[in-house]
Amino acid sequence: MNRINEITAIRRRLKHAWVPFFARFGKLTPVQEKTIPIVLDGANVVVASPTASGKTEAIVAPVAERFVSERWDGLAILYIVPTRALANDILSRIEGPLRDMGITAQLKHGDKPHLTSLPNCLITTPESLDSLVCRRPQVFSSLRAVVLDEIHLLDNTYRGDQMRLLLYRLQNLASNRTFSIHLLSATLSQPHQIAERYVNEFVVVMVTGQREIDYHIVGSHDEVYHLARQKGWKKVLYFCNLRESVEATAAVLGQLWHPYPVVAHHGSLNRRVREEAETVMKEAKIAICVATSTLEIGIDIGDIDLVVLAEPPWSISALLQRIGRGNRREGVIHVAAIATSDEEKALLDAMFQTAASGELPTQPYEPDLSVAVQQTFSYLYQHPEGVEEVELLQLLSPLCSGDDAKLILAHLRQLGWLEWRTGRYFASTRLMDMGEKGRIHSNIPDSQTYKVVDADSGKEVGKIAGIFDDVFVLAQRTWKVVTVSGDIISVRRFKGKASSPMFKRHRNFGAFFGLLPPELRHRFSSISP
Repeated sequence: MNRINEITAIRRRLKHAWVPFFARFGKLTPVQEKTIPIVLDGANVVVASPTASGKTEAIVAPVAERFVSERWDGLAILYIVPTRALANDILSRIEGPLRDMGITAQLKHGDKPHLTSLPNCLITTPESLDSLVCRRPQVFSSLRAVVLDEIHLLDNTYRGDQMRLLLYRLQNLASNRTFSIHLLSATLSQPHQIAERYVNEFVVVMVTGQREIDYHIVGSHDEVYHLARQKGWKKVLYFCNLRESVEATAAVLGQLWHPYPVVAHHGSLNRRVREEAETVMKEAKIAICVATSTLEIGIDIGDIDLVVLAEPPWSISALLQRIGRGNRREGVIHVAAIATSDEEKALLDAMFQTAASGELPTQPYEPDLSVAVQQTFSYLYQHPEGVEEVELLQLLSPLCSGDDAKLILAHLRQLGWLEWRTGRYFASTRLMDMGEKGRIHSNIPDSQTYKVVDADSGKEVGKIAGIFDDVFVLAQRTWKVVTVSGDIISVRRFKGKASSPMFKRHRNFGAFFGLLPPELRHRFSSISP
């Protein structure tokens, strides 16, 4: 069957979904051609393809077609994303086509915690899903499909482990325990190994063709300004590592780019201020935005002509996310990176070469046992009638051995979080009170900032935030991680050429890590490169 016949066959099978989702385009992207028939056949799919290739519609359109043709009802579709911003963006993309098919969609996340009614499709985050599973478990009886978007941002972190156990809990709540599970990502280096953590049987769809990276390493904001003016680039998105850097950079650029608008975007700003910045970027003909990771994924700010890395990102994954926001109209991403030393320039060169190769750094999977604490709390809050030990051991089995699980439960009981009565575990009053305040569903630490200390001198070098690699630049010097303990990173000066193996993501632990037994905390708290 040739390509035209294949597309015709897909169009015929999308009897209800073709017009709402694809009529305005008149064609399908390669990832959509490959994925849609598999989803329509009811298989679980893992999709890895470049940014802006149409992955969302490749999954949602056939799932919506199944909703109508198989007469699903109730809350049948869950769409899980890592950030509120991405949730908002997904809703804006799919709400209209779904509505045209008679399918309702809503958001549930920290900014929109309450459901006005029960939708057919719920777009949410792992933490908000956890809350709903605890408080309204009955609403998941009609569940037929779960979509995990940007899975590479969750996997091998405490949030990915939380999602793994939530899927297990959903299977016990859904009438159809074999609901479909679909994973989406722009960057998956080991799709089979990742998928196996979330679903048993699946089909992998990989579409290559990542965009060319046109990068310029410059020495100042002035050079970026002149480069942009010379090339005629009108929409510029700057990325900084810390919120204070955003404010300082925006102040400098405000004078440099006057009279054109320069806006800031980071997590400490009021939501209204952030939304105003997003509107400026979408509507102004020439505009500059300076942001932290808040704009790495998910927020629609229009087409970006140039992405600027005001500082070397702490990790290759952050670099990939940041430059992925650039120029989605072409096959080329235009990037400028500011280097203030030869060391920074060398590291940035190595990072760009790794990004261009398409071979992403990998690391062995290791579960975060803080999730065992968080999910024990969540599960017992969901079941005030008490839970047998064997049931909790089964829940925690993807993360830890039975012996470690028993050790965790005994420790939590000793601390007064759990009670043991009539052969069952119960949440203590203290835990139930914490649950009533909604403080058991998120395992995200309050602060993601780390103090960096020179192992040789004992002096503080500075602070970094978020995900970081084995090798990173700070205070205009290159450092290699020695150990990580709590919120302190011990480092030594790095001399030599950085290569792909150096760009290994270091993990941070979930907020409930401190409630693990001391022997387990000690086992996992020190990470050696």
